Amino acid sequence: MVVASPSGSGKSNTVLYIIALLSKCFTKIVICTKTNETLYNHLKDTIDNVQVIEEGVVPAMSEYDSETSKLIVFDDLVLEPKRTQAQIGQYFIRGRKAAWSMVYISQSYFGIPKTIRINSQYVILGRNLTSRDLKIISADIPSDRPIKDFISIYKKETSEKLSTLMIDIINRKVFRNVIEPVCDL
Repeated sequence: MVVASPSGSGKSNTVLYIIALLSKCFTKIVICTKTNETLYNHLKDTIDNVQVIEEGVVPAMSEYDSETSKLIVFDDLVLEPKRTQAQIGQYFIRGRKAAWSMVYISQSYFGIPKTIRINSQYVILGRNLTSRDLKIISADIPSDRPIKDFISIYKKETSEKLSTLMIDIINRKVFRNVIEPVCDL
């Protein structure tokens, strides 16, 4: 899963909402972030199986068992060195076979390495993306809908503060705020 939208649009809140919905599905939740985040510290205090790793450090997959379901969140590590991006990319390429689910959060969809984007089943877009950005993003997403329809759906469904549009690429479905079905792609 990739989550992309400008600063202040609720990306971390959206991911916390998803974690709250699915926390019982994972034996371990690992959050890799550049800095100390109050939201993640609160999550760690609320849910037992949460580990927060700061300073942009990405753990090796081999540090965890490969039998139980785990979630790893990479929060705003888009400016980390290529070596770190390659390590994150390995999660998106090989992680599912080791029982990982992955989330990559960024202020820029295009800043997310292509390897990560093409290995993601879900794309979550927050509000305030430009029509130009949406045209380019829609080219990455398989759909029979015209680009103008995609932009119209996005603008309608993200019109309220902190609202998001989630695209399930494999099943070709669109959701508002993760759980509200909107339409097929």
